[in-house]
Amino acid sequence: MSTTIPLSPDRSHETRATELVAALAAGPAIAAIVVAMRVYTRFVLIKKRFWEDYSILAALGSSTAMSIFVGITVVEGAGQHFQTLTPAQLVAISKNQIGVMHFYGLTHLFLKMSIMLQYSRVATLPWEKNLCFGIMAIIVAGYMAMQVTSLVRCVPFEAIWNPKYPGARCINTTGFFFAAQAFNIAMDLIILFGPLVILRHSSAPLPQRFFFGVALAFGGAAIVVAFLRLQTLVPSATSLDPTWDKVPSGVYGIVEANLGITCACIVTLRPLLHRLWLSLPSMRGTRASSSTRTQRSMPGMSRVRASLYHITLSSGNNTQVSVEDSQGRDVDVGGPSEKVKRRVSAPTLKDQ
Repeated sequence: MSTTIPLSPDRSHETRATELVAALAAGPAIAAIVVAMRVYTRFVLIKKRFWEDYSILAALGSSTAMSIFVGITVVEGAGQHFQTLTPAQLVAISKNQIGVMHFYGLTHLFLKMSIMLQYSRVATLPWEKNLCFGIMAIIVAGYMAMQVTSLVRCVPFEAIWNPKYPGARCINTTGFFFAAQAFNIAMDLIILFGPLVILRHSSAPLPQRFFFGVALAFGGAAIVVAFLRLQTLVPSATSLDPTWDKVPSGVYGIVEANLGITCACIVTLRPLLHRLWLSLPSMRGTRASSSTRTQRSMPGMSRVRASLYHITLSSGNNTQVSVEDSQGRDVDVGGPSEKVKRRVSAPTLKDQ
């Protein structure tokens, strides 16, 4: 910076690096755990994988790379006052911020593509699928344009970390960052309200719709964080103490990216959470008690084990008994003298 502000000696040892370290420790860890649960659900539990699963893995990888670059800037002095750092430290911070911005954009690109790929898969009408594909095209074009602009915003390239380079020319960096974040928020809003259009024609069961609602709620929280980060961009870009004043923007960026990844995974965890719910001791007791009451009320049902999921009876001239057990094996229901139709089906965990 060509101009600095005086710093009193009692503030020379201040640091905000702990804020960045806390965000780096919590955000990527939570996102990694949730993505691991998603991978286990899709690849192991239901043995069905889709393109959005690979895209969310790419988003997690980009977020991890972004966090590594942020960590390097902390080591070099980010979070301390500008006046206390050496020129070499300032150059190192500026160079690593290029990596932070690059992988921040890639994280949002892969994240939003993952969500839109899932929307396009659950859409039922052709125009809904075409709408999803159109939004995906806008996302790819927008983020690729931002990536290129970020890398060529100064000519020559060295002027990004050396503004005093002779003959250097740079675009309005503040305006560019503001426009990029505005585009990011606009895409978030479109993705947030997308299910309201798609799910009205969907035949998805109520639990699946509930999980979509939970994901929408968390998505709204991510947009709030994005708006908070937007408010910090202009002050941090025009600050005379940038290594100190850019910390809130960095923290919000880490939280925003990892919260978005977490939101995108929540709706895919229903089969895993359903399996865990059924494995709870209280649920086992409830199911066993229900089975005992069923055996007492229906003669000939003594051979049905307590592990069955549910029994369905249909009225009419014939009694139809539908039994589902935990192994999907044929169950001998015996039964009264009326004609009994047997239908046994293995429980399935529907993919999201």
